[in-house]
Amino acid sequence: MPKTKDGQDNIYFEGTCKFDLETETMVKKINFGPNKAAGEVFFHKKDNPKSEDDGYLMSFVYDWEKKTSEFVMWDAKTMADEPVFSAPTQARVPHGFHTFFVQEDDLE
Repeated sequence: MPKTKDGQDNIYFEGTCKFDLETETMVKKINFGPNKAAGEVFFHKKDNPKSEDDGYLMSFVYDWEKKTSEFVMWDAKTMADEPVFSAPTQARVPHGFHTFFVQEDDLE
């Protein structure tokens, strides 16, 4: 739990985890980092996935100390702490911001 009032006001999720429903155990956890929180994490499968977790986890992560947001992607299979991609945003993206991914052909 954050120690500062600003941190407490901005905390939402400080990480995400992979949970095995068959064994009822947590497999891996990704922490977003110090002074960071995010909303819901979205899963998007890779083209031609080899397993059910062969894809990416994505979220907008907010740093309440720096007052900045970034879009971050992690490998869902390995759940390595190091993201496969991150990009700063020009403005804060609030928690609860939702999106949906579609293929280019679906936009026509």
